[in-house]
Amino acid sequence: MEAPVSLMIILLAFPVGFLVFLMVSLSRKKRQATLLFTQGIEYIKLLRSLLTCVQQHRGLTTGFINGNIGAKPDIEKIAIKIKRIMGELDETGGWIRNNVKWSSLVDHWTRLGMTYLQGDADKNFKQHNILIANLLYLIDDVADVHHLSKITGDAMDTDWRYLLSIAEYIGQARALGTGVAAKGECSSVLRIQLNHLRNKIASSVDASWPDKSRFEIQQLLRCIETQLIVDHPSIQASDYFKLATRCIEHVLDQFDRQIDRLQYYRN
Repeated sequence: MEAPVSLMIILLAFPVGFLVFLMVSLSRKKRQATLLFTQGIEYIKLLRSLLTCVQQHRGLTTGFINGNIGAKPDIEKIAIKIKRIMGELDETGGWIRNNVKWSSLVDHWTRLGMTYLQGDADKNFKQHNILIANLLYLIDDVADVHHLSKITGDAMDTDWRYLLSIAEYIGQARALGTGVAAKGECSSVLRIQLNHLRNKIASSVDASWPDKSRFEIQQLLRCIETQLIVDHPSIQASDYFKLATRCIEHVLDQFDRQIDRLQYYRN
């Protein structure tokens, strides 16, 4: 009788042991997924801040090269802030520290930070655009690797990665327009570029956004049309920069809202 009892115990123990193993394994995977997600959110928030600062640096330096000498102190302040954020990202360690794209971005910024002093507005603008494009690619990689895709299923929510593209359209328009306002003239090439960006921005505005956001973006579009792409630009560089900056902030408020919702639904 002992053998059948022992066999029965073994037969019962195997599925119980397997079940325990499965539960422990699933629990570990869940913890790892949560850790991965949390780290991804931390990266995204820091990269969002870095993106904002580099975009500001592009706009301020473009204005400086075209005659807005008073922007120099703001340029120096934003450069210090960029260095600090990059340091914080390095300190997070993990995935980003060993990422080739991140290393390339840091190296590019090291070379780009003082390029504006050469006085070449076109080169300065294009190099900033390349850096920002690569930063957006890195943000995409973070989202994919850390599973930060949109999960709410709310049709009223714009994909947060697309919001960064809209902010970049406005950011480019801010930089070019600030240069035009500072110089007091708009070349045919700049008119084409600004008009193209104006159309991109106009087609991106979401009817569900707050009234204040849509109103100020419409103000920006009218300003580009009536005060920049004309024979004699009639707005001060600092005023235009502030208007465009407020519009970018409206878009990024929507971005922050999406990230908060992502965290809420995940938790």
